[in-house]
Amino acid sequence: MTTHKHLKQLVRARMTKTGESYATARRHIVRQPIQVSADPATQWHYPGNVSATTSLRILLAHAGVRAPHNHAPFSEALLFGVAGGIGMGVFSFFYEKEGFASFYIAGRHLWQDDRHYFLQACARLGITPKVWDTSGTKAADRRLANVLEDGPCIAWVDAAHLPHRGMPETWSGGAYHVITVYAIRGDDALIGDRSDQPITIPRDALRTARGRITKFRNRLLTVPETHAIPELKSLVQAGLRACHDGLVDQRSTSFTLESLRIWGERLHGSKDKESWERVFAPGKRLWRGLVSIYDFIEHYGTGGGLCRPLFADFLTEAGDALGDDRLRTLAATYTELGREWTALAHAALPDAVPELRRARELHDRKAELVAAGGPADEAREIWTEIAQLEQDADRAFPLDAAAAAALRAELQQRVRALYEREKVAHAALGDAVR
Repeated sequence: MTTHKHLKQLVRARMTKTGESYATARRHIVRQPIQVSADPATQWHYPGNVSATTSLRILLAHAGVRAPHNHAPFSEALLFGVAGGIGMGVFSFFYEKEGFASFYIAGRHLWQDDRHYFLQACARLGITPKVWDTSGTKAADRRLANVLEDGPCIAWVDAAHLPHRGMPETWSGGAYHVITVYAIRGDDALIGDRSDQPITIPRDALRTARGRITKFRNRLLTVPETHAIPELKSLVQAGLRACHDGLVDQRSTSFTLESLRIWGERLHGSKDKESWERVFAPGKRLWRGLVSIYDFIEHYGTGGGLCRPLFADFLTEAGDALGDDRLRTLAATYTELGREWTALAHAALPDAVPELRRARELHDRKAELVAAGGPADEAREIWTEIAQLEQDADRAFPLDAAAAAALRAELQQRVRALYEREKVAHAALGDAVR
């Protein structure tokens, strides 16, 4: 078994040995058995890759829920698949008068609605969780204290107010996030944030983070003690069906695989009003677009490769447990897709451009600090340097117009290829649930 405090060293050692990215190396390391904490409040703490899945995994383990095939707590990968696996979402926003543009890409099932994600995952397990919404700050404090008497809970927060993340104030109000809360001890709160080990933050900081975003102000979720759940085959099939349907059946194409095709068309040579030539013109807008491609694919709670490798881990575990070669074959498909998503992320911040390479290094280090729970001072320094690089790019973009167009064309080619391969994988996924 490994211990939490050694994860950082293990990840770095694997990176050195294999040449893998930070996200890939950490995903491999944290899926190994983890030693149980001696602190009763955090005895089921797990590091993880996807925030919502990791938090739910912790609550299920505490509630006595065990995987039906091995009678052990669910692995993150298996729970990720049962909860619906992968998804897709591509969005860009452009405010021409302000000269502001942003880009976002997501790869988890129901990434846009954590509450629905939890409720649907628990429903497949035959569990009815309790969701608590409390308006007032004092009442919310009392509710949290009462809930914690029975064990850990999930809390909705604004990540910009979690001190260990060191995020700029400009993110306040928009950093939607969920964490695990283990205990309140005096003026401190003990939390889990996909982190290598539990993190202690000021209680006031947790209070602010919970109350900042009106949409889910002070929301908590708990899971009752449960022991009997459906058989593995039905859980796997239900998760796969939700995944398959969710990739194509949504209220908007922006939440489906079709969004990937549209993005590919807009990247280069498009007359669309949302074309990248217009929305992400060279300067701070193109800089932010390229950096966002990398950060959201590799580090924004995906485990690298836009969640595809984690989904492949689920398919492998389920395929081995059920003796299903179709799932094993599908696992190989999504493993390769994960590599291609990571390759796209790296192509957006190529080594050949020193400024873009430095941005990639900073986001890798930022991700490492989030997993380690700080130090916050270094996290703030990294965010400051990231902002300075963006300002420098606005004054003098590191690529001329021709080179910027060539980079967009390369990214377009990669995105188009990914779209075609995602469609093939989706069809195979459909075959697996018939």
